Amino acid sequence: MTIGKKTCEVMGAEGKPFKALVITSVEVKGNSRQAIADLIYLPDLDTNLLGRDLQVQLGIGVIPEEGRMQVKILKLTAKDLEEINPGVWAEGGKSGLLNIPPIKVEIQAGNSPVRVKQYPISPEGRKGLTPIIDQLLREAILEPCMSPHNTPILAVKKAEGKYRLVQDLQEFNKRTVTRHPVVPNPYTLLSRIPSEHAWFTIIDLKDAFWACPLAKECRDWFAFEWEHPESKRKQQLRWTRLPQGFTESPNLFGQALEKLLEQFVLRRQVKMLQYVDDLLISGKIKPNVTTTSIQLLNFLGEKGLRVSKKKLQFVEQEVTYLGHLIGKGYKKLSPESIAGIQAIPAPKTKKDLRKLLGLFGYCRLWLDQYTQSVRFLYNKLVNTEPVVWTEEDENQLKDLKYKLSTAPVLSLPDLRKAFDLFVNVEEGVA
Repeated sequence: MTIGKKTCEVMGAEGKPFKALVITSVEVKGNSRQAIADLIYLPDLDTNLLGRDLQVQLGIGVIPEEGRMQVKILKLTAKDLEEINPGVWAEGGKSGLLNIPPIKVEIQAGNSPVRVKQYPISPEGRKGLTPIIDQLLREAILEPCMSPHNTPILAVKKAEGKYRLVQDLQEFNKRTVTRHPVVPNPYTLLSRIPSEHAWFTIIDLKDAFWACPLAKECRDWFAFEWEHPESKRKQQLRWTRLPQGFTESPNLFGQALEKLLEQFVLRRQVKMLQYVDDLLISGKIKPNVTTTSIQLLNFLGEKGLRVSKKKLQFVEQEVTYLGHLIGKGYKKLSPESIAGIQAIPAPKTKKDLRKLLGLFGYCRLWLDQYTQSVRFLYNKLVNTEPVVWTEEDENQLKDLKYKLSTAPVLSLPDLRKAFDLFVNVEEGVA
């Protein structure tokens, strides 16, 4: 690479133009792509700057996310983006809406209204929720009401400083007549990925529950009180869509999406899995997975769903799905899952014990003799006395964490071959 005599005019930060040398036909490599471009030589500049033309060629995306600009290395090429309907992306757009019959829910509240007083919200939290609620009102996902029922909302602060709207629906969840859940078991679901598949796409639907209309006669159940921080006006608002935090929402949305996906025709030698609002596409040949992924994205956008561009994993050889790293013929625990387990403190209550058992249960395939390994936790759960945590318990917990941090890679099953079943027998029970 040599600096020639070619120059170009550059507009400086102070608004004054000046001439700069140009280095021509430079090969720039990034990730799995490369590009040929001309570079402007500015020796006094403290930071290297990358032009938008090179960003596109190298697959670098700058995505607006909650008022901040997020940089991500995209697998999508410029050609891929041209073939995808931009209306499918959640970033910067409105929430989706499915053209389906409004969903009805059955709640046994008795003769008395369910009324839970609003929790105190800090001025900072209320200010953080205001743009969220204003946007939901503009999109008619929330609407004003005068309901006999009321449950509280919370302003949950996220790591980046923004706030998330959460409604405490525990009282209604306890009174809900739930339908039999048909959400698939993650273990059996992942076993359906053919071991020879080498390319994968993960599609994460954004605010998927809000795409399902809620029947008018059911909306009063989900009312909450809101006081605007500036006008100080108090009013009740209710959801016109399936609310987040409601016990039936994952099951109801999952069934609605499953029925919708029956209309989508898969290419040969391509597999699609659905777990609530997370979709996986896999295939042996990269072009087949690329084409199917683009077709599915366009199908979802056409039907009224929105996809998180930031969380999209597009035609990659290793992806994260349901807390697992999936690749050709294998699955293993993701680093995030392992880090989360390592950070869990010793349980102080039975609620903490149940949470801990739930996490270990999710990872049970990586724990040899799982039942025996977690028996000390179950014994404390059935004991009527308060949780007493001993040094021996702490050592057993550390041992479990160590086993998961050094867990082996598991092979995906080849369903075309015979299986041998090995079981443990204890006190005559296998």
